[in-house]
Formats: sequence, C-alpha cells, structure tokens
Amino acid sequence: MEREKVLTVRDLSITFTTTAGPVHAIRGVNLDLYRGETLAIVGESGSGKSVTVKAAMGILAKNGTVDSGSIEFTYHHDDGSKETVDILKMKKNDIRRHINGKRIAMIFQDPMTSLDPTMPIGKQIMEGMIWHYKTPKAEAYRKAVELLKEVGITDAEERMKNYPHQLSGGMRQRVVIAIALACDPELLICDEPTTALDVTIQAKILELIQRIQKERNISVIYITHDLGVVAKVADFVNVMYAGRIVETGTIDEIYYEPAHPYTWGLLSAMPDLDTDDDRLYTIPGSPPNLLHPVPGDAFAPRNVYALNIDDRAEPPMFKLSDTHYAATWLLDPRAPKVEMPPELKARIQRMKKEAK
Repeated sequence: MEREKVLTVRDLSITFTTTAGPVHAIRGVNLDLYRGETLAIVGESGSGKSVTVKAAMGILAKNGTVDSGSIEFTYHHDDGSKETVDILKMKKNDIRRHINGKRIAMIFQDPMTSLDPTMPIGKQIMEGMIWHYKTPKAEAYRKAVELLKEVGITDAEERMKNYPHQLSGGMRQRVVIAIALACDPELLICDEPTTALDVTIQAKILELIQRIQKERNISVIYITHDLGVVAKVADFVNVMYAGRIVETGTIDEIYYEPAHPYTWGLLSAMPDLDTDDDRLYTIPGSPPNLLHPVPGDAFAPRNVYALNIDDRAEPPMFKLSDTHYAATWLLDPRAPKVEMPPELKARIQRMKKEAK
C-alpha cells in the first residue's frame, strides 16, 4: 500500500526580531509526515520544535519572519477530492478559514491557557463546528456531547455546563482534545500534551490520542522532550538541536541504533532503574545562543567526540538507511571510528530485552 503524504516541510528557515537582535530560530528544517502515522519531534527547550509546527499552522508570533522554505499540506475536501497547499503562501484569513482547527488542530501544553475561563466548555466545543461548518446549534450540541463521551468524560450532558475551573487538569486536557477533534482534522499536533499532568493521567491521555488516531486514521505530530512518551507513541522520530534536525529515523533506529552524539546524550539522560550509576547523566554545557551565527556544527562545543572540522563546516545529513539519517561528521568515511558510550550500549541492550 502506498503511503500518502500529508505534510512536507522543505528548507524552512525562520528568524525572530528581538531587542537584542535577530535570532535564527529555525535553520533549514526538512520533514515528511504520512497519513495515519505519528511523527515525534524531540529536543531541548528552545531547539525550535514548537516554532516549526506553529509555522505549519500559520500562527507564528508577530516578530517571526519566514526567510525561506515551503510547508505543503495535502487535505481532502468533503467530496473526497485532494488539494495540496503551501501554507506559507496562504493569506492569514484563508489559513483561519480552511486550515486552523478545521484540517490541522493543535493540543497545547497547558489546557488552562487554551480554554476560555468565561465560557462553558460545551459552548467552546460547539464553537468550531458552528464557525467552520455552519452546523445547526442542536446538532453541534449533540456532537459535543458525543465528543465528551469519546474522550472519556462521564456525565457528558452535565459537564457541558461546566466552566474550565470546575474541572481537574486531566479533564481539562480531555476537553481540549474534544475541541481539537470537533471539526474532524486530518492532522493533529500535540505540543507536549501531558507535561502538566501526573503519570497515570499522562498514560491515559496518550492512550486516548492513539485510540482516536487509529479510529479516524489521522496523522499526528508529537512535540516533546520526554523520550519515554516518544517510545510509546511514535512511528518516526526527528531529533532537533539549535533549530536544525540532526537525526531522523524510525522509532527503532533512533532508540536502538542512534548515530548522533546529541541523541546519545538524550538517551543517556533518561532515568533508568537498572543503571549502576548513582547520578543522572546530563549533557555538558548549554545550547548555543542563536543570536550569533553558528559557524560549524552547533553541537560541537558540548560534544566530547567533536572533530576539528566541526568548528568550520556544518555537517550534511549522512544516510544510514532509507529511513535513517544523521548530521554528524563522525559518519564521514574519513572520520575516526567512534563507538557510542558503553553505558548507553548496555542500556540499549536492556531496552531491547524489555521490548521483547
């Protein structure tokens, strides 16, 4: 069966104008997403994960400018015909009318900031259907009750009258998911959807998103720095660092055969019960300040395996397999042979055992 492309980002570069000067937040990002699949974008805070998807939704902050690139989104009309648009070339109003909330929906980190405190949640779920599809009020009400049931909220009829402050954090996040699903989107973007929740609720929300994804065959992008979440939900992973994608591959390739020293660091920093070390591993140093141009490999100052060329030239994407690429000079045939740290090797062996 041929996979159908939903989103294609090519050579995306974005700069923010700040009082301190221009910040080159996104530097040549490429990514692909197919129908029904889940792509996770991982990296530290400030690596550009959220900015990339906000550009795809046309909701960049006012001081952000797109320097280059294209974001092509393919969606279906009600009659089944397909259309591909470049979101960066669309007018703001058209994005609002045809894309945002209707075909691409987003679940944000903190439900309290995306819900209106002055409006009952029932009204907030109905709003999108009425605005995008001119759904009659009675039908929108019925659909909203159904959606609340679908996201696992009991006494849905009663809850329709509640205000956000009357619900728990987990419930509020479920309401946000119901709002996101109200217009049957083809792409769902989850920006750290479980950060504010405790672990048991977190697992339930992830299962809920996965179940809905299977039922509706929608594509999902997860933005997170939690590799534990990624292991549960993703088909493909893009590792971002300093506004670039530095490694991309299937979930197994990234977890079992990581090739970029930054990915090694992220995997090593995951808490693990069986490790002999009594201290958690941290990647030394801090991310570069993108106010200044990055001469070579942005990760070089923090990379114990850095080569001389890392200070001078940015590494290209080296191909490891048809799905696995990494941007590090260590993969150049001329580079010295570097193995991943032995502790990480041992941990990957343990992860493989657990997976079996």
